[in-house]
Amino acid sequence: MIIVSHLKYNQNMTGIKKWVVLEERNASPSKWFPLFAHKVQLPNGKIVEDYYVSKLGDVAMIVAITPNKEIIFTKQYKHGVQEIILELPAGRIGNRTPENAAKEELREETGITADELVTLGNLYIAPSKDSTINHGFLLKNAEVAGGQHLDETENIELVFVPLKDLDQMIKSGEVCTADTIALITLAKLHFPELFR
Repeated sequence: MIIVSHLKYNQNMTGIKKWVVLEERNASPSKWFPLFAHKVQLPNGKIVEDYYVSKLGDVAMIVAITPNKEIIFTKQYKHGVQEIILELPAGRIGNRTPENAAKEELREETGITADELVTLGNLYIAPSKDSTINHGFLLKNAEVAGGQHLDETENIELVFVPLKDLDQMIKSGEVCTADTIALITLAKLHFPELFR
């Protein structure tokens, strides 16, 4: 049965029920891809023996805008898609708070020190198969003040894009990662004056 509601979305006002995890087994092939096999029970009582979920870890991502009305992207190779892409500065949170992780990753990847970040909101990256939450932040008046401090697997170039060119780069596919586009959209909705 499909029920259409015009009410504001509220997780507590739904007839949909969560799945019940009956068993969880670590099935990770390596440290690079934590993977878990779940035995789950659906609300209709059906048991699914082998539902796999990755737990890559939460991410902090930053929309950094310079005083010259440019947005700062990182350009780097991503092996999952085997392409060199543009995306916002980001990194795994680990055992840090999301804000501290955002500040540290921004400093490591770009050389920018952030005293105060604005929270933009959280995004689910691939909610059917992965538990990752992307914690989005905004930094106004971002200025590169130091050098990069990259991990041994990272090779990152910084790309400064005028805000006026941003929509066309998204439209053309030059900027094409979903979380980057979503956080830019959130930044525009919360702070439209920055993008004029």
